[in-house]
Amino acid sequence: MGENSDGQASAQQAAFAGVTRKILERLALPGDHRELVVAEVTYPPGGVAPLHRHPVGGVIFIVEGVAESAYGSDAPRQYRAGETLQDRADLPHTHFRNCDPDRPLRFLTIYALEPGRSYTMEP
Repeated sequence: MGENSDGQASAQQAAFAGVTRKILERLALPGDHRELVVAEVTYPPGGVAPLHRHPVGGVIFIVEGVAESAYGSDAPRQYRAGETLQDRADLPHTHFRNCDPDRPLRFLTIYALEPGRSYTMEP
C-alpha cells in the first residue's frame, strides 16, 4: 500500500492483495519539490500484481526470491536476488509476479516523487 507523508494509506494507490509496502527512507531533494523514497515491498508466494502504472521511473533491487516483470507488449523476464530492474513511467506495467509458489518475494523500490503522491497506481 502507498502511504502519504502522515503514514496513512493513499487513496489512489493500487490495491495488490497480500502485498506489503514499508517506507524505509525519505529524503527531501534540495532545490526540488520531490523526495527520494526507498520502500521495501513483499509479495506473498505466487503473488501477482494487477495491471498498473507508475507516474515516474524507479529502480527495483531484488532482495529475496525471483520476480517476473514486463511492460507494454514486452515479453516477461525473470529477475533474481541481487539483480535490478527499472520501473517505467512510459508504459503500463502489464505483468509482475512472484515466481515462487512457496516463498515470499522481497525487493526494494527507489524513486523520486512529490510527497503524498502514489508510486503505484491503477491504469
